[in-house]
Amino acid sequence: PQFYQQGFGNPIYNYPRPYTSAYLQDSWAMKPNFTLNVGVRYELDSQYGALPSDYNNVAPRVAFSWDPFNDHKTVIRAGYGIFYSPIYGQIADVVQTLGFVNNFRQIPQVFVPLTGAPGNPALTSAVIFGTLFAQGKVTCATAAPGQQACITPGDLTQFGINVTQQGPPPPLSVVFSAQPGYRNPYSQQAEFGIERQVAKDFSVSLSGIYVHTIGLPVAIDLNALSSTPVTNVPLASGGVATFHNWRAPQCAVLVNNPCFAQPALLQTNQYSSLGASLYEGGILEVKKRFSNYLQLFGSYTLSKAFDTTTDFNSDFGPQDNTNLAAERGLSNFDQRHKVVVAGVIDTGNRGNNSLGKFASGWQFAPIYRFNSGHPFNLLAGTDVNGDRHSTNDRPIGAARNTGEGPDFSAFDMRLSRKFKMGERGDFQFIAEGFNLLNRLNFASVNNIVGPNFGLPLALGGGGATSFNVHGTVAPVINAPLAFTSAYPARQLQLGLRASF
Repeated sequence: PQFYQQGFGNPIYNYPRPYTSAYLQDSWAMKPNFTLNVGVRYELDSQYGALPSDYNNVAPRVAFSWDPFNDHKTVIRAGYGIFYSPIYGQIADVVQTLGFVNNFRQIPQVFVPLTGAPGNPALTSAVIFGTLFAQGKVTCATAAPGQQACITPGDLTQFGINVTQQGPPPPLSVVFSAQPGYRNPYSQQAEFGIERQVAKDFSVSLSGIYVHTIGLPVAIDLNALSSTPVTNVPLASGGVATFHNWRAPQCAVLVNNPCFAQPALLQTNQYSSLGASLYEGGILEVKKRFSNYLQLFGSYTLSKAFDTTTDFNSDFGPQDNTNLAAERGLSNFDQRHKVVVAGVIDTGNRGNNSLGKFASGWQFAPIYRFNSGHPFNLLAGTDVNGDRHSTNDRPIGAARNTGEGPDFSAFDMRLSRKFKMGERGDFQFIAEGFNLLNRLNFASVNNIVGPNFGLPLALGGGGATSFNVHGTVAPVINAPLAFTSAYPARQLQLGLRASF
């Protein structure tokens, strides 16, 4: 356990959020071989309380389709648009219920770290838990008459903790707020593609996609200051890691503290629209439309995605709250290579003799899928830099999302046949197989490697010379970097479908 956490107050949350939008669009055939599409949307995602509403969400769109040779065999398509996203409802909820709004906190929170309270290292989460456990408060099943819970604010006064809903937040509080001018996330999306018919019912296309997303939500703890002392640590790779060290001795004082804006408070998390992401991809597609009982489709995608944040939850906040730029790394959904090959083969009508009747009406639909692995974030499992956040710290010197997860490959197939049932009905036999080759596809990796993973062995570290690591098959499933789960093995299912 890293913290003792307790909240009090009214948990009821009920606030309406009207969402209003309007749009205009037009399609203009400027020439027989050139069509222009234009449009614009306006979206108002109404907020309430301390979270401001964003009133300038104007989203223009433009696209065209062009047959340059006027032969209906080549088409060039391109488009650009701005797309807004609604704000997650939980953000407004947390700002209202866990924030300090109009000199009032609906749910006051108390956090006590395992390492001790600021200015009082003897008061630890272990002391509080042990005391309340011995008093029967932790194992209590029924609250006392008139109380909402077994543990009340009065039970914490023995530790010098005073829980109040009005007035300035007392020491050990965690408070949430919203960035002034908080806005809806939006993305600028563009695509350019060329498709060419190379034979009857057979085409090839090549497309490029660009998506730049701005204003992604991220929780930043304003309590952490950039004037915090800096520490240099040698790495096993031969380099040196430099990081803000909120564990420095001068960070422990409660007066004139250079490390924390409000040293007595644990966290002052502010939801901010400062995150960003960038996706760039190229797609090659081959299509054989259904003719002569055959349909084929194949695609290959080469892409790369970067971002500065994974999730708006404060557990996924930046390792250094004073340097969001240092979080820029591969996105969790980054997937460098993806291949899909699929087809449908229909035997059609093969004659009226016995063999022909048996061979008629069958349909085979195979599909093969492959994708390279997704990145994963190396975690220390503890508060390395002492900023009072323990869920987002990486080993000293590690950048974000440097691990590469396992790839995935599967061959699936669907086999079906229809049988007539009189004049108006039929039934269909269906057999489906997933991962028919029974490939072992690992799904997840234990990414908690410890705080000293990349430090030299002489300094008590793990001696890893690179943070660009992969998962491994380990005899102990909770070993660092061990695969912890796998996707299903071969699966078969049978079905019948009747139509009337």
